[in-house]
Amino acid sequence: MSSNSSVVIPALNEKENLSRLIPALKNRDLNSIYIIDDMSNDGTEKLEQQYPGVHLLTRGGRLGLISAEIDGMRLTDTDYVVVMDADLSHRPEDVPGMVEQAIRTKSDLVIGSRYMESGITNDEFIRQVISKIANMLFRISFDVDLHDCTSGFRVYSREACDYLGKQTDIENGYVGQVDIVSRLKHEGFKITEYPVVFVKRTEGKSKLKMREIVNFFLFVVYNKKMFRFLLGFAGLVIIMVIFSYLIIRFV
Repeated sequence: MSSNSSVVIPALNEKENLSRLIPALKNRDLNSIYIIDDMSNDGTEKLEQQYPGVHLLTRGGRLGLISAEIDGMRLTDTDYVVVMDADLSHRPEDVPGMVEQAIRTKSDLVIGSRYMESGITNDEFIRQVISKIANMLFRISFDVDLHDCTSGFRVYSREACDYLGKQTDIENGYVGQVDIVSRLKHEGFKITEYPVVFVKRTEGKSKLKMREIVNFFLFVVYNKKMFRFLLGFAGLVIIMVIFSYLIIRFV
C-alpha cells in the first residue's frame, strides 16, 4: 500500500473501540491517524497521549458525522484519505486493498461495499433490509450503478477531499453519505467499489437514529426522477408504509 495515505475516524464515546482500532491501523503503513471527536465524555481525549502519532480534533459539540469526516479531510495532506467508523465495523485489513484500488484505477472515491460480489455483512437482518432498500431507492433516483452508496467505509483522493472541503451545505448524518456520492458523480469524479466484510458492533451503541432514516427517505424521494418513477408505478404509498413499519417496529 502507498505510504502516502492517512485515516480519518469520527468518534463519539468510542474510547474502548478506538483502543483496539488504533493499534491495528498502525500496522497498515498509514502516514497519520486523525480522530475527530464531538465532545465525548468517556476519556477519548486521552488517546492522543497514549498513542504517539495520533491526532485528535475535539469539536465544540455534537456537530454530526459528515461534518466530522470533512473536518478531518481538511486536516490531512496525503494523496489518499481513508474514512472509517470507530465502532470496529470496518476492518483495518480491508484498508490496504481499498487504497491499492484507488491508486490502480485512479478512483477519486472507493466505497467499501457490503453488497457487491464477495462483500459480506454481519449486521442484523432488519438493518440489512433498511440499508438495501435505501441503496435501491438511491440507485433508481440518482441513476448510479453502485451497490452500497450508504457505506461510510471509504477512500478519497486528494482532489475529492479538496472539493468536499469547500462544500458548506452537504447533508449531515446517514443521508450525507449519498449526498457526497451524488455530488462527486455530478462533478465527474471517478467512483468504484471494493468488497469488504462489515462486522457487527459489539461495544457501544449505534448512532443511527430514526430521524436520519426519514431524512434519507425524503432526500431520495424528492429527487425528480424518483418522484416520476414512484408516480408512474403507483409505488409511493407502498414504499412509505413498508419503510414506516420497519422504522417503528425495529429501529
